[in-house]
Amino acid sequence: MPFDGKNRTASPLTHMLADGRQQLDRGWCQHRSRQRGSVCMIGSLPIRDYDMFVAAERLLLEAILDLGHAQTSIVDFNDSPARTKQQVLQVYDRAIQQSLMVA
Repeated sequence: MPFDGKNRTASPLTHMLADGRQQLDRGWCQHRSRQRGSVCMIGSLPIRDYDMFVAAERLLLEAILDLGHAQTSIVDFNDSPARTKQQVLQVYDRAIQQSLMVA
């Protein structure tokens, strides 16, 4: 799990990603930002701090590419017909790990 690090302090960016992952774990949807308590990857991120939102998006996209997926946007990845919730959560886990390195 992403917070099993070695005494690293989680940044606000890490918390944003972890909260987004939690929302997705409770309910994931495709082709909409939000639907009946479920969220897509973008819909899981609050936009209270736009710069942090952009940083989170960047880490998610890097994670998508690092994991070998061909999509070049978060929306395309999330909405791919063959996509699974587990793959989406794996991307979040990778982005959270990367955010710990940035902090």
